[in-house]
Amino acid sequence: MSSQYHKLVSYLSSCYNFAVISEEDKTIIADLAVRYKVRRVFLFGSALDPAREAQNIKLAVEELPPENFFRFYGDLIFSLSKPVEIVDLSNDTKFNQIIRREGKVIYD
Repeated sequence: MSSQYHKLVSYLSSCYNFAVISEEDKTIIADLAVRYKVRRVFLFGSALDPAREAQNIKLAVEELPPENFFRFYGDLIFSLSKPVEIVDLSNDTKFNQIIRREGKVIYD
């Protein structure tokens, strides 16, 4: 394989993994996930598209204890730079399957 091919693959991979949220927001999300014992956090929606400016941050969470859901959500609302929406992935719905398949894990 040519070096141009490898450069193209590397470029496309970096674009696919690109998320339009700040490093500060990623750090806040990770810190809160640890505090509230979240197993995994996915980013989904327009924040994954580098061609668009996301108006909000859409997150999905796995294994967030139910008693911590609104505390976690509230801390996200008051800490992140943009409005946030959160989806609980505890149910096996078609929507949740799409998030797992197309979203990007930002905390694990």
